Amino acid sequence: MTPPSESDGPSMRPSMHIGPLALPEPGARLSGSFTFDGDEGLARHRWPYIALRGKQDGPRVLVTAGIHAAEYTGIEAAIRLGRGVDPSQVSGTLVIIPLLNTPGFYERSIYVNPEDDDNLNRLFPGDTHGTWGQRFAHRLLSEVISRCTHAIDLHAGDLVEDLTPFVIYRETGDAALDATIVRMANAYGARWAVKSAPTGERPGSLYAVAALNGVAAMLAESGGRGLLIEEDVVRHVRGVTNILKTIGSLAGEPERVDPPTVVGSFEWLRSPQQGMFHCAVAVGQRVGAGDVVGELTDLVGEPLASLRAPVSGVVLFVVTSPAIKEDGLLLAIGTL
Repeated sequence: MTPPSESDGPSMRPSMHIGPLALPEPGARLSGSFTFDGDEGLARHRWPYIALRGKQDGPRVLVTAGIHAAEYTGIEAAIRLGRGVDPSQVSGTLVIIPLLNTPGFYERSIYVNPEDDDNLNRLFPGDTHGTWGQRFAHRLLSEVISRCTHAIDLHAGDLVEDLTPFVIYRETGDAALDATIVRMANAYGARWAVKSAPTGERPGSLYAVAALNGVAAMLAESGGRGLLIEEDVVRHVRGVTNILKTIGSLAGEPERVDPPTVVGSFEWLRSPQQGMFHCAVAVGQRVGAGDVVGELTDLVGEPLASLRAPVSGVVLFVVTSPAIKEDGLLLAIGTL
């Protein structure tokens, strides 16, 4: 544990921990870093965090970002939340980890972490004897996430993705827990919500496994293309702030926002072969089943395939890179 680098309040000495994370005295904030001792591969890295502790009891909330290292708007929003929230307005504990994929950040890694070239957001609940990413997922879930009451995971489109803002959550079958999760998702202020897993995609996302472990968890998407666009960062900050007020973690009345439209399924369209992808739709656009959404050509311009929408709905994200491998992701449609 590194010494705290910032503190607000009467004492810099942590009074308690959440797993390997030291917490400040009541009414204070501290920032520092932590690691997972006892695992040589994990202990090579340190994870930044900011913790705020209120003087009154309340929820124990975890905000994470950067599980995909090039999703910068989530990372920046998490940093701003950690530095901008007044600890005197907090009830309970608020812990913010702005960057989960520390191996990939300065490498500008897309989708995966460089330790084992796997997607960290497909590895939960992890494995104590598995790969680097599986061990990380296990330690994070068992030592940090499962000790919290609520969790908000911030995302954006990756370096080669554009998207329209949306939230994702999973129902667990626990009526009280699911009601809390829906309240959180509704409070973010996005236009769209997804509550079904992407077609053909691996399980193991942080927010979904957290929910199955009794934590009120959700994911929020804003921004993309490797750009720190202020509007996208502010959307995350405003959305999380409103969630914190809604669940009683932060003082003040939550802002009234329209609940999102819940899409019926989340259809991911993949390329039938490698080639140059010429996208014909934009995020937020509505399409009908069978509509042409793009063309695939080879590297001398010969047509390879017309790509058609498998369902009717709204385009939630598109891949902005024209270089596409066989079975590479092209776009996603939320059915209406």
